[in-house]
Amino acid sequence: MYMNKVFLDVTTKNCLFNSIEPQGSYLFHRFGKRVIPEEHLDIDLITNYIDEENIQQIILESVFGDPLEYKYIEELFKYCKENTIDIVIVCNGYSDNLKLLEEYNAYVLFKIYGLNKSFDIIMPGYNTYTLINNLKYCDKIIYHLYEQNLCDVEHVYKTGKEIEFVKGPLVHSNINHIFTSGGEWLYDINGLDNLDIKNLDYESLLPFKNIKINLNKTMKGYHLLKNYVMPIKGQSILDTNVYNIEYKEDYSKQISISYKGHIFNTIEERNAVSNAYIPDWRVDLFGTNIGYHNSILSMLSKFANNKKISI
Repeated sequence: MYMNKVFLDVTTKNCLFNSIEPQGSYLFHRFGKRVIPEEHLDIDLITNYIDEENIQQIILESVFGDPLEYKYIEELFKYCKENTIDIVIVCNGYSDNLKLLEEYNAYVLFKIYGLNKSFDIIMPGYNTYTLINNLKYCDKIIYHLYEQNLCDVEHVYKTGKEIEFVKGPLVHSNINHIFTSGGEWLYDINGLDNLDIKNLDYESLLPFKNIKINLNKTMKGYHLLKNYVMPIKGQSILDTNVYNIEYKEDYSKQISISYKGHIFNTIEERNAVSNAYIPDWRVDLFGTNIGYHNSILSMLSKFANNKKISI
């Protein structure tokens, strides 16, 4: 176990668009890719911080981007190799820079949402061949489950990789939406709530591999999405005053650094603030009677109303 480890979000650049990840889905955004400027965390700031804090392990994972798309990734790999620093990478398995791992060591997790039959369902417009070819660099697959990708549970299992099955993110009760980057709503997908699945393991999931795949624009989806038709003109958290809200959340302490260099005590705080860097939200849109909204708002309030610490 590493006492001195840090979670690093080094870039907003991504080689894939995934509408159900934060680049396409936020509390007040649904239609297409959010306006996310390409940014890369300064490499000198990273290496100086690692030196000063005697970091032994870095975990590279990103809110918007793919860490392998970081423009200084080879320089960072070289620095870690020279200083015997272990690297963990959470990526989408599509970057051309995976080939760098032939020279540099890292433990690599592929976060995926489909494989043979379902990859194009969740990630329309992309083929699965690149992902399958890149599995040689993968140590572990984190497979995000929906009704519409249960058909590939067996294919994922037969890759021979270590696998963790997890529930895919939802935007409401058992539903999410698939969009193009330009904002065309294609259809809805479903979580696992309607299925009698006891455990998220291969034996429990395999019986559902032949479940019928429905791809429809649902009435439920329409009623959820009609609230997002008009793009929101808001402000970045860096330019916004947030009224003071008592912060009561009790998340595991994991030092985490955002792509703008801010230091957070938890991954959850970093993720909330990183999403709020993008000016497509407003404070007045938060529902104070909604527990999840209050949780996010309290994290934004903590960041906005206290001294910002950076590397």
